[in-house]
Amino acid sequence: MSQADAEQRAEQLAREGWTRRFTALGARLEEAIALYRGLGYEITLEPGTPGSSEGTDTLACAQCFVMSVARTIYTRPLAGGTREHRAER
Repeated sequence: MSQADAEQRAEQLAREGWTRRFTALGARLEEAIALYRGLGYEITLEPGTPGSSEGTDTLACAQCFVMSVARTIYTRPLAGGTREHRAER
């Protein structure tokens, strides 16, 4: 997903009532999912997004890693009091 596509998707999610929380991976991601579920939020996960494409090879490698492994957590209050988990991994 390009940076422009990611920005467009973030805008769409905001219009739908989602709030961007943060990007995480591994155990921290699972902990955050459990926390937000426990607080009564609906959750959706989006692929991590790259920063600027300019820079060193190390930066490009880090961006690739974020895009392939990490997920950005978005939450919104549950509608109708039902618990849902819309995680796309």
